[in-house]
Amino acid sequence: METYEFIFRVIETALQLVLVIFAGLALSVWKREVRGKDKYKLARELLTYIKELRFLIHSKNGSFHQIYLNDILVNRENFYNDQLILIGKDELYFDYSIWGLFNHINVRADIFLPKQIRSLLEELYPSSGKRIGTDKNQYTYIQLAGIEPTQVKSIEDEKDSTNGIYQIHNKKHLTIGGYFRKWESLIVELQKIA
Repeated sequence: METYEFIFRVIETALQLVLVIFAGLALSVWKREVRGKDKYKLARELLTYIKELRFLIHSKNGSFHQIYLNDILVNRENFYNDQLILIGKDELYFDYSIWGLFNHINVRADIFLPKQIRSLLEELYPSSGKRIGTDKNQYTYIQLAGIEPTQVKSIEDEKDSTNGIYQIHNKKHLTIGGYFRKWESLIVELQKIA
């Protein structure tokens, strides 16, 4: 009788161990699936937001350019060689609308953002900058349309600064063409997830 009882105890323990292993594997798969769904949802939301963005580029030589990010994806070579031919090498400046970009996401504090997406967003998101002038005819600058405008206040004089041209500190010496290459990298990464 003791031999049978011992065999049953060993079988019972082995079955419990197998059950614990299967439960652990199921939990691991479930966590990966939830994380995958969260990444997918984030990527879809960002792509939907990006789809609405419109870049209006006002050139100091009088030309005007309207760019959607889908222009890059439709014909990449045409975009960089033809569409940006007049302005692609100009230094990057913005009007006040840049301060509303990704206003709905706290890029620096959101711990759920995937690392690669966070770094790409940080390259596009303005963390600081300075107003370099108010004469818009003197600069080639980008105005963002399709986003919620933000009120910009100057620290020095507390005046409304919506009529200024801004240089973003982490984008000094970046060209307009280089800026759109960063957008292209972000979209490619988001499409991998979505």
